[in-house]
Amino acid sequence: MGAVIIVDALWGDSGKGKACAYLARKLDASLAVRAGIGTNAGASIILDDDTMIRARQLPTGWLNAHTRVAVGSGVLVDPSVFLAEVERFDIRDRAFVDYRCAVITPEHIEAERQDANLAKRVGSTCTGNGYARSDFVLRRGIQARDVPELKPFLTDVAREVNEVAARGVVLVEGSQGTLLSLALSPDYPFTTSDNCTAAAAMDDVGLNWRLVQDVVMVVKSMPTRVGEGPLPYEMTEQEALARGVAEYGTVTGRMRRKASQIDWDLLAYSAMLNGPTQIALTFCDHYDPAMRQARTRDDITPRVRELISQVEKVAGAPVTLVDTGKHLSEFIDLAP
Repeated sequence: MGAVIIVDALWGDSGKGKACAYLARKLDASLAVRAGIGTNAGASIILDDDTMIRARQLPTGWLNAHTRVAVGSGVLVDPSVFLAEVERFDIRDRAFVDYRCAVITPEHIEAERQDANLAKRVGSTCTGNGYARSDFVLRRGIQARDVPELKPFLTDVAREVNEVAARGVVLVEGSQGTLLSLALSPDYPFTTSDNCTAAAAMDDVGLNWRLVQDVVMVVKSMPTRVGEGPLPYEMTEQEALARGVAEYGTVTGRMRRKASQIDWDLLAYSAMLNGPTQIALTFCDHYDPAMRQARTRDDITPRVRELISQVEKVAGAPVTLVDTGKHLSEFIDLAP
């Protein structure tokens, strides 16, 4: 019983949404709560029948029929995105938003699109999150409780997450990545508008730290980054395309910049900040094509076994999930 925090070790786009959906089913989680910034990061999941699920506001735990989903009070909410996902996923009876969430307005989105520093220099998604957070901090924003369309979904998520974690399983899905954290990344201004660590996720949803059961840190075997800022071991676009490992952003559709390997010093730093108890190692089929659609631990190739060993050594936690393909079921579960 307790809360499981899902956090990205590096620059995001690591498969946190897929891990959240998988764990929601495995653990039959009572509640999944979205932490993070807001709608400036998305999750993509491909079901076994090739149905594509895309989300920007709600956690993907709803893919388990018994899991309620919510948006934590520290997360920015775009009412149009929230309501569209509720209808698209047909989860009106089990989706909630904290009444204190700050709201992203059309004016915030337009202001970011007109901001050359964000749009061009930083490479922001320009989804209104920075401007909305700025207004909230200056105490001139509006909250979810001020939006009539959101009233049927309002609740005290902090109370919910603590009460449920005391008797059942709660998943807390973070967004983006640790190394994009506003106050912790060495790459400012090429960051997002808040921190993206396990501790930040707890704060975003109002979770009592004593109720944390596990921190699952998601490590992408070939890290990616969207927008500007350093990316160690970066490949050219041509190389990524030639190797068949090109990726595109859920929110922007931009081709993600891709690295050929993990920077071990940065992974060690991220592990220090997050204190993982488990590691989900993702995109292993990109790292070694022979891993594609592997389903058992006996199918793990020598190259990936070596990678697992190094990740465990550097991060100080066991690899318990190995992602081997594009579909939700394509995980090798190594948990005892």
